[in-house]
Amino acid sequence: MGCQLSRDVSALPQNEWTTTNQARVSIHDPSVTSIKDDQGNEIFYLFGSHIAQAKTEDFLAWEVPFVNEYENMDDNLLFGKTKENLAETFKWAGYDDADSAGGFNIWAPDVIWNDSYEWSDGSKGAYMLYYSASSTWRRSAIGFAVAKTIEGPYTYDSTIVYSGFTEKDSTDGSERNTNYGNTNLKRLIDDKSINGFSEKWVIEDGLTYNTDYAPNAIDPALFYDEDGRLWMTYGSWSGGIYILELDPKNGQPIYPGEDGLTSDGRTIDRYFGTKLSGGYHQSGEGAYIVYDEDTDYYYLFVTYGGLSAKGGYNMRLFRSESPEGPYLDAKGNSPIIEKGEQNIKYGIKLMGNYQFAHQRTGFRAAGHNSVIIDENGDWYLVFHTRFNNGSEVHEVRVHSMYMNEDGWPVPAPFEYRDNEEIAENMKDSQIAGRYEIINHGTDNGKTMIKSQVIELLENGEIKGDLSGKWSHSKGAITLTIGENIFKGTLLEQQIDATGERTSLTFSTIGNNNESIWGNKQD
Repeated sequence: MGCQLSRDVSALPQNEWTTTNQARVSIHDPSVTSIKDDQGNEIFYLFGSHIAQAKTEDFLAWEVPFVNEYENMDDNLLFGKTKENLAETFKWAGYDDADSAGGFNIWAPDVIWNDSYEWSDGSKGAYMLYYSASSTWRRSAIGFAVAKTIEGPYTYDSTIVYSGFTEKDSTDGSERNTNYGNTNLKRLIDDKSINGFSEKWVIEDGLTYNTDYAPNAIDPALFYDEDGRLWMTYGSWSGGIYILELDPKNGQPIYPGEDGLTSDGRTIDRYFGTKLSGGYHQSGEGAYIVYDEDTDYYYLFVTYGGLSAKGGYNMRLFRSESPEGPYLDAKGNSPIIEKGEQNIKYGIKLMGNYQFAHQRTGFRAAGHNSVIIDENGDWYLVFHTRFNNGSEVHEVRVHSMYMNEDGWPVPAPFEYRDNEEIAENMKDSQIAGRYEIINHGTDNGKTMIKSQVIELLENGEIKGDLSGKWSHSKGAITLTIGENIFKGTLLEQQIDATGERTSLTFSTIGNNNESIWGNKQD
């Protein structure tokens, strides 16, 4: 196993953001993390693509930096003099080249606190910001930068994973030479951290990167496992999602060094790490893993489909007893894609394109989420969504999640509000009635899902567009529809932005990987 050594890094003078208040924020690929302020309050920070940031105390009101940071690259809040600070990454991708011609492509960052990071002055502890920079759909790189406060600016440390390289001199949409000698691979091979150049990484006599096998190096996301080990997931489409363990002292990958297979037959690549999902250019990106002490599971979220409003973007869920997998869905299937397979067969689909009857605008392409479990043990699903209004405008939404009886976190049907509560003490007669339901299905659908209507009868029967049985206990609800069993939570929720309408709702996950939401029609 090999580990790249960190260079000497000194912290830049630290910032305190000047912010303006907003009711909504537009952050693509939002990653959430939290800190405690001087009064002991938990403050949540969002970081997203194109150097977007925001913070909040309650997920209801947001503070946003006063200046649009993507238009301020010469003195950026996060990266200072961005072109200079991230110059090593930009030699490969992300600045004034191919798809980033005339500007920058800095995407999908994730920030984590690391007690063990060692600065060049001997001090310890850093916020580590991992980011991706990209010039084509395959030539990308993941780097990281560090700061002593979460608001930065962040000092560049290293570029740690490259993609889109070739064995020989070649190009892919610009004059950049994609020879692997222009990445960190040559040094890693020379110092024997990695056992040579793999023939699996390239095709066509070494002139083209093999995207059926190897990942696109974007969308890094970090987490600690139950033993305190630090991990990074990453990848988008191409060869799938991979995971690497990191050395907490310097934030560098512990590259496997040798190729191999996991006990369940998944790829271990000498450079890219262990494969978790995907392959053969099936959609899948924005991977995010969170560990829950109560269930002792690691939960993997991956987004399928295309990110545009009509691209079919949707979030999928898997879980594992180990950080390195295997991750399985509700049907017990692994999301490793073989040639010719379709990814729609794998993963609990949490949310598709939907609109309840009372909503003026529907929601499309919800995805690239992060998840946080707060200091009280409450779960929040944070994602960006587009809308059914003919535009590509996107905004952040936050939904609570609740653990069902089978150990799956189910997202509430409506966005989080502070008057939301589990309906623990209701009688059959209070729950019974007509419900508009959304069955999110399992496809990567690009059209709006049509809602249906069912009636929950007091005698435990379900009639209407679906038929079956239902039962409840202390806020948990179970729907049995044919051979499929859906388990979830009954909630009393605010169902509009004004706070004037509340309703009894339910959210369930089925053993067939489908999610069904319900909204009572009073």
